[in-house]
Amino acid sequence: MEKLCRKSSKPEETERKWFASLLWRAFPEANSQEELADLVAEVLTTDKRPVHPKTVRNWLNLDHAPHFRYVIRVIAMAGAESLFEIIDGEAA
Repeated sequence: MEKLCRKSSKPEETERKWFASLLWRAFPEANSQEELADLVAEVLTTDKRPVHPKTVRNWLNLDHAPHFRYVIRVIAMAGAESLFEIIDGEAA
């Protein structure tokens, strides 16, 4: 993480970019941001915690950071090896 912080003057932005790219990787069938937002919202929604497509668009536009509970689920869908990108500081 130290490496990542040195690489970017805005580590939060780097982490948000990494998560946004992770969403695209987890849902390769999406052809547009709107379609991706709908897919992600549908998959991450539970009875107790609905996720709205607008929330996902905010994540994709780097306006907001997702809660950790969603990060873990998306990592599981995209593949655990995606963790090495953020750890090694290779995030987009």
